[in-house]
Amino acid sequence: MNQVTQKLLFSSFFLLVGLSFGIQISQLIENLLFAEAGIYGNEALIELFNYFSLGIIGFVMAIVTGGGVIFLARKKQQEIGFGEHGELYYEVFKESLTAQFLVCENGTFYAVSQGMCAHVNMSEEELIEAGMAKLVEEQSFQMFQKWQEDGAEFEQLDLHLSSLSGDLDHFIVSLNHTHLSGVFLGQLINITEQTQIQKQHELLAITLRSVGDGVICADTEGNISFVNPVAEAVLALLDREVVGRPFHEVMPLIDEENKEPICDPMESAMAQMQTVSLTQLACFRNHLGLEFAIEISCSPIFLSSDQIAGAVLVFQDVTESRLMRKKMAHLAHHDALSGLPNRLLLQDRLIQACKRAKRHKHQFAVIFLDLNKFKLINDTYGHDSGDELLKQVAKKLTSTIRACDTVSRIGGDEFVLLIDAMEDRRNVRHVIDKIFAAASGEYDIKTTPVNISFSAGIALYPNDGDNADTLMKCADSAMYRAKKVGHSNYQFYCTMLDKEAEYCLEREKELVNALARGEFFPYFQPIVNAQSHEVEKLEVLARWRHGTNVVAAEQFIETAEEAGIGIQLSMQVFEQAIGAFADLVAHKPSLQLCLNLSVRHLLDGSFPEQIIDLIEHYQLTPSQFELEIAERPLLENADELSDRLVLLGKFGFKLSIDDFGLGQTNPALLKELHFDSIKIDPSFVSEIYGTEQQDDLALVMINIAKSLGVNCIAEGVESELQASTLATHGCNQLQGHFFSTPLALEEIERLLRNN
Repeated sequence: MNQVTQKLLFSSFFLLVGLSFGIQISQLIENLLFAEAGIYGNEALIELFNYFSLGIIGFVMAIVTGGGVIFLARKKQQEIGFGEHGELYYEVFKESLTAQFLVCENGTFYAVSQGMCAHVNMSEEELIEAGMAKLVEEQSFQMFQKWQEDGAEFEQLDLHLSSLSGDLDHFIVSLNHTHLSGVFLGQLINITEQTQIQKQHELLAITLRSVGDGVICADTEGNISFVNPVAEAVLALLDREVVGRPFHEVMPLIDEENKEPICDPMESAMAQMQTVSLTQLACFRNHLGLEFAIEISCSPIFLSSDQIAGAVLVFQDVTESRLMRKKMAHLAHHDALSGLPNRLLLQDRLIQACKRAKRHKHQFAVIFLDLNKFKLINDTYGHDSGDELLKQVAKKLTSTIRACDTVSRIGGDEFVLLIDAMEDRRNVRHVIDKIFAAASGEYDIKTTPVNISFSAGIALYPNDGDNADTLMKCADSAMYRAKKVGHSNYQFYCTMLDKEAEYCLEREKELVNALARGEFFPYFQPIVNAQSHEVEKLEVLARWRHGTNVVAAEQFIETAEEAGIGIQLSMQVFEQAIGAFADLVAHKPSLQLCLNLSVRHLLDGSFPEQIIDLIEHYQLTPSQFELEIAERPLLENADELSDRLVLLGKFGFKLSIDDFGLGQTNPALLKELHFDSIKIDPSFVSEIYGTEQQDDLALVMINIAKSLGVNCIAEGVESELQASTLATHGCNQLQGHFFSTPLALEEIERLLRNN
C-alpha cells in the first residue's frame, strides 16, 4: 500500500467521522433553536438550516478530527526518534539492507529493516507480530531482559532462535540505548564474516608461530608487539617478557667481524617505507651470552599507501651455515691435515710478497723442506702414524718462524716456508739452521720413537726469480739437490741445478723406456776364498745395454730409484741372473749367488713371495742365495726392517751387510739382526799398505766379525798385499779387481770352468 492510497483512505475516514459528528451537532442545534423559537411549522426553513449546518459543522469536525489524529501521530513519531522528517526516516530505516531493528523493553518490535527480515528469513509482519519474545528462545530472551536490568550501555548477545526462525540457528546482536527510555536499537552481526575473519586471524597466528624463521613485530614507536616461538628461543625470553619493550634493547645487532653495533632495521624500514635486508655478517648475542649469526629482512606494515602501523622483522639463524661457509673457505686455502696454508694460499702470499719486496727494495726467501725417510715411516707404521708425524712437524715449524712468515704444506711430506724481509744469505742460513735444530730429531708416534731429518732447497728474491712461479721452481730444484748430497742438508739454488734437473728428467724417461724394452741384464763378480782363492760366490751387478755401450749400475741406479722403477729393474735383472745361476750351480753345487737389495725391496710386502716363486721356478733353494743390504740405510731403518730380515732368515736366505764401516754400526744391533756376513767397505781396504798403523781400521772390522761370529768379506781388493794381509788377519773371503772385474755370463762360465 503506497503513501497516496494511505492518504485517500485516511481523508475519507476523517470525512465520514466529521459528517457523523456534524449530524449529531446540527440535530442538537435544531432542537435548541427551533423548539425554543416555536417555528417548527416552517419545514422548508428547517430543512435548509439542516443542510447548511450539517455541511459547515461536518467539515469543521472532519478538519478538527483529522488534524488531531495527524498531530498525535506526528507527535508519536517524534517521541520514538524519527524527528521532524520521521516518515522519510522510517521509510529509509525499513528499506535498509543492514540487519537492524527497534525493540521496546517488553520485546515488541516497533520497526525492522529489510536486512533483518532477510537474515532471519521472516517477513516484516511476521517479525512485528512475533516480537523478540517469540523470535528467540526463552533463555535468550532472558539474556535480553537481564541486559536491560543491568543497565549496560552496549552489549553483544549470542541469541539462539526459536522454531519460528528460518535457516539460522543463532545470531549475534549488538544492542544500544536510544535517547528515549525503553527503546533500543539492535543490529545483527554477520556471524559468517566474523567467523571467517577470526579463522584468518587464528590461521595467521598459527602460521607465524609455526614458521621456521624468527618473526618479531613492532609498533610505530619501535616497541615489540609480537614474537613467535623461534624468536623466543633465540632471544631466550618469552613473549610476555618482551612485548612493549624497544626492539633495539631486546635484540641489539652487531657486526660479526668488528663487533660494532648495526643500525636498528625496524627504524630503517619504517623511515624508508621499504624492505631492509641484512644478509652479511649480522649477529646477535642474547642475555645468556649465546651468539647467533642471523640474516634479516624487515618490512613496514602498511595501513594505507602512505600510513604504516609498524614493522615486521623476519630472521634466520644461519650460525651453522655461516660456520660451514667459513670452514669451506678455510679448507679451500688450508691443508686439511695440518691446518697450514695450502698451495693456493701460498701462491697468493708469494705474489703479495713479491709486490712488497719490489716496493720496499728488500729480499725474501722461499724454502722447500722435505722429510727424509717419510715414505718408509708411512709404509712401516701406517698412514695414521704418518699423518700424526706431519701434524707434529707442522707445529714445530710454525713455532720456529716469525709471525710475519708463512709455513705451508703443499702435499705429502713437502713444506714450503716464506721468510719475508731478509737482508742476505747469512740471515737465511741462520733461519734454516734454527729450523733444522728445532724440527729435526726424535718424535713419538703412537709411543714409538722416530728420528726425523730434513732436506731443504732455498731460492732468494730477486736473485733467483722475481715472481712466485720461478721462485717455487728454483727452491724445488735446490731441495732435490740437497737430497742427493746427503741427509739433513740444505742447498741454495744455482743455475747449474736447472741443467742437472733437465738431465735427470731425460735420464728417467730413458730408463723407463729401457725397462719396457728389457735392456737391463746381469753381470757377475766373483767372491773367492781368502786362502785358496777358489770362487765361492757370485755377486749380481746390474748393467744397461744403452745402444752399443754397457752402462754400469752406479750411473743409473739412483736415477731409477727416483723414477720409481728400482724394484722392477732389479727383478728384471734377478730373473735373468737366477736363470743363469741355475745352470752354473749344476756344475758347481757349492756356489752361492749374492743379490743386492734396497730398503724399498725389503719394505715391499710382495718381494719375499716374488723372489721365492722365482727361485722355486728354477728348482733352487733360498740357502743358495745371500741377500746384501747397505749398512747406512739399514741403520736408518733398523726398526722398520728388523721383522722382515728375520722373516727372510727363516726362509733360509743368508744375509749380508754391505759397505760395512761407513755407518758407525752398533755391534749389539748387528748381533740382534742375525746377519751371516759383513762386507768391509773398499775405502778401508784401500788403506792397507802392510804396516799395522795403516791397517788398523780393516783389522778392526775383521775383529768385529770374529767377535760376532759371522763371515767377513773384504771388497775392493786391488793388490796381492791387500789380499795377503786380509787373509793373514782372518778375513774369510775376498772380492775385487785383483781377482776379477764384473763379468758377463759367458765370461763367468769360462772362469768357472778354468777355476
